[in-house]
Amino acid sequence: MKSGRFIAAAAALCIGIPAAAEGMTAMATPPIDRKNIIAGDANLDQVFNLADIVLFQRWLKGDKGLFTPYNEPCPGADVNNDGKFDVFDLVGMRKLLVNAIVSAPEPEVKTTASNMCTGVQRSPGLTGIAMSGGDSDKDFVDSQTAFALDLFKATYSENKGKNDLVSPYSVSQALGMTANGAEGQTLEEMEKVLGSGMPIETLNRYFRGQRERTINTSDWAKWSFSTANSIWARDDRNRIQVLPTFIQNCVDYYDSEFYIAPFDDTTIEDVNNWVNSKTNGMIPEILKRIDPNDDMYLVNAVAFEAQWSESYEKNMISNGRFTAADGTIQEAEMLSSSEIYISDENTVGFAKDYIGRKYSFAALLPDEDTPIDKYIEELTPVKLNALLKSYGSSFEMASVKLPKFSYEYSNKLNNELSAMGMPTAFSDYADFSGMSAIAYKNPLKIGYVIHKTFIDLDENGTKAAAATLVAMQEKSMPVKPEKEIVLDRPFVYCIFDTETDIPLFMGVLNSLS
Repeated sequence: MKSGRFIAAAAALCIGIPAAAEGMTAMATPPIDRKNIIAGDANLDQVFNLADIVLFQRWLKGDKGLFTPYNEPCPGADVNNDGKFDVFDLVGMRKLLVNAIVSAPEPEVKTTASNMCTGVQRSPGLTGIAMSGGDSDKDFVDSQTAFALDLFKATYSENKGKNDLVSPYSVSQALGMTANGAEGQTLEEMEKVLGSGMPIETLNRYFRGQRERTINTSDWAKWSFSTANSIWARDDRNRIQVLPTFIQNCVDYYDSEFYIAPFDDTTIEDVNNWVNSKTNGMIPEILKRIDPNDDMYLVNAVAFEAQWSESYEKNMISNGRFTAADGTIQEAEMLSSSEIYISDENTVGFAKDYIGRKYSFAALLPDEDTPIDKYIEELTPVKLNALLKSYGSSFEMASVKLPKFSYEYSNKLNNELSAMGMPTAFSDYADFSGMSAIAYKNPLKIGYVIHKTFIDLDENGTKAAAATLVAMQEKSMPVKPEKEIVLDRPFVYCIFDTETDIPLFMGVLNSLS
């Protein structure tokens, strides 16, 4: 983008609307340390960001009660050092933001769109909730297990007899960002679906904490779980003016990037390149065309790659057969090993660790007289959680044969999410007034949610990826194996966090082809 247009876009982002800064007023705390003043820091929170620009503009327009007890901005707002607070300082703040953007390191993914969040810092003092899976996190863990199963069931109900794979984690990250722009009934429904009624302020902290748990800080464990979030807004201020408060929340809690884009063929290429890069090439495309009504995309990308803690040797791989859901007999490469046995009244299965033991793979095989469709229909969060938890306390081993498999899956989640309890977000009654400054005349709704996943499981480990796009539109001691499990017919599986037992990927294998 030409530099003039770039600066104009950056400045446009920062044009404040009185409603934009609700809840963002900051209390200046005397005395002011004038030796450590940060240029542009109007509210004395030791960081210069969008909040300072919005608050300062409101003060210039006459809202003099913003900066107590001084009743005026803090000295950092005097950007040009002329001893006055005026519109020239506002212009200086905008230039500071542009300079921060253009002087920042090159982003990982090169785009023709402008990343307006490169120079925007997280607000100070904000932390994610570091989960341990204990009693204090029970409400969140229970809500995420329920969300995972509800989403899996909803997608499978329209996909019976076929392979299915969803990443509840990816969908919740994308919808979590989106919910920060929702108000009223729209927000209430989204909070209920995403967190069983937990307020978005709390969910933000949990989702940030959950994302931070996926970062591998080990020098030896060969696994990676990367998460990336981005927002793409149409470069047309007559259609959408993204509120600084919304962007700041997405930066603070979702590490989101924010792009201003023309919403033409270059944007399709940019979004797809971004997703392809963030999923390590496993999902090369999520967007095929841009609907003329599309004004914003909220995109999440997840990539999981991990080796088994105990890999399969050559002599542990043999030829076998798999009976598909339609009765077809298929040739299969079976991986044989001895694994931890898990079971309940109509389930036999196993759990196998990935290296580092932070994540595990679990397979759940229903009794032979229980069809896979019926098993999924009757699966409950309590039942699923009990099976996954039993992995940590089971000392029984089983001889397991698991087929190698690889497939991709895609779905538009409008119907499923509406049925799960958030129909208003997709309707003309949607309220996303917390997202755009001109929502009063150009109201937004969720036009569609695209979800794509990929999995490849073999003797070395597992690769899995997910991408979710929300389109906003104008409206132990082992013992000898005693059991035998042969996964030669349809079964449910998941990849879960071993500390919280929250499923991060969940699927069903109905066919190898």
